[in-house]
Amino acid sequence: MDLELKKWDAMRAGDGEAFAWLYAKYFKLLYNYGRKIGAGDAALQDAIHDLFVDLWRFRDNLSETTSVRFYLYRSIRRRLVRNDASRSFFTADGIVIEDALQVSTPSLEENLIDEEKQNQRLKRLKKLLNDLTPRQYEALVLRFYDELSFEEIGSVLQVNEQSARNLVQRGLAQMKQYAKYVLSLCCLFLF
Repeated sequence: MDLELKKWDAMRAGDGEAFAWLYAKYFKLLYNYGRKIGAGDAALQDAIHDLFVDLWRFRDNLSETTSVRFYLYRSIRRRLVRNDASRSFFTADGIVIEDALQVSTPSLEENLIDEEKQNQRLKRLKKLLNDLTPRQYEALVLRFYDELSFEEIGSVLQVNEQSARNLVQRGLAQMKQYAKYVLSLCCLFLF
């Protein structure tokens, strides 16, 4: 049994140190996931804190799990949807995606050309991500950023495993199509 599952079982048995360990390990992961699916900062922090408060309060009723990460992702997503803190996951103008992809302030050593190249790449990436459906974007985040299985993605998104696979594949296909389009435009302008 891995350490996370041992800590989960210990928390269920009333071990406060195990609970603190789980909170410390998963707060940032849950926060990053929530931001990527569009939850606001304050609402997301409140939702995570409420989730952990409920886990502690109702620890006697919690069941065993095979993946603590999966259990918490699914729980925070449900809580955000229920609280409508996710603002339907995205805004029409892509502001949430823009916030999630903010570029750090360049250092003094960086020159203007590097900064401009970075900004152009970021604009292309934002355009690409804005063209994905919110479900495709979330499925890609869960698959490639959080490394969940298709079965786990399906459960988090409340769809079957095949639908989760389809969401990821369609998102990747759309990204590849966009990349081919950009590449063809670059070649056209070069020649």
